[in-house]
Amino acid sequence: MGRAGKLAPRIAEALGSSAASARVIETREAGDAERLAAAATEQGHDRVVAVGGDGTAQEVLNGLMAAGVGPGGGPPAFGLVPGGTGNDLARSLGLPLTLVEALSVALGDNTRPMDLGQASHDGETRYFSAAGGTGFDAQVAFTMGGKRARWQRGRAGYVLSTLNELRRYENRALSLRLATDAGDRQLEGRFLFVAFANGPFYGGGMQICPDASIDDGLLDLCLAGDIGRLGALRELPGIYRGAHVNHPLVEMAKTRTLQIDGEEGTRVHLDGEPFGTLPVVISVRKAAVAVAAPIG
Repeated sequence: MGRAGKLAPRIAEALGSSAASARVIETREAGDAERLAAAATEQGHDRVVAVGGDGTAQEVLNGLMAAGVGPGGGPPAFGLVPGGTGNDLARSLGLPLTLVEALSVALGDNTRPMDLGQASHDGETRYFSAAGGTGFDAQVAFTMGGKRARWQRGRAGYVLSTLNELRRYENRALSLRLATDAGDRQLEGRFLFVAFANGPFYGGGMQICPDASIDDGLLDLCLAGDIGRLGALRELPGIYRGAHVNHPLVEMAKTRTLQIDGEEGTRVHLDGEPFGTLPVVISVRKAAVAVAAPIG
């Protein structure tokens, strides 16, 4: 579908000239990638490669986690050819963004363990690979997840939608409980947003948690406190290079589990995809999958 769907003929051509034994299956609607990935293990495939953005990767990874095991009873094996607008997981993995190079990595022998975040809300559990959040960023994700006008497309559209939402957004009262190496912490207050990250990037290249690692068994947090609209507007450009970490109302932390409660209707997103509203419980699954990665 969409941008990734246009890559299908080029991928088929590249596979035809390689030694890899693979088949290309195009999805037609939301949920297809998840169902196909879940069935792949039962059909004897040793790796599923997602072609698309972070939303497609999330679907495939949830399908693989539903299957539970990969080749030889190990963790599910996953590859990614970035073809979306954000490609935050690809950035966190250091994947090449050109098709032929990315496909070579996705089908190659080199893999590394990758953690996954796990979110639970109202009886539903879902995995995410890049990052999620609640508050302002989740409100933007909800807006971007619906039917978008032409001006809302691409990275520029994301920025414009962010500015549009900022005009009317009110910071939310949240209650957070963190499990850290130093013990449990309880935080109460008003927040612009709370982001929980498995890798450094979200929102199409924003370095929301610059020190995050996809294989350390921890989630990195960016706790953006009661920052006003003007202050948020000033900080927005700096998020792309991680400069927001120096703001006096921004705290960075690491955790294995995070419980968030707050005002009714406060939205949550995972990898830019809406995931209902608070309350939510976030945790990490260490080395959940084996991901194809560049050597070195």
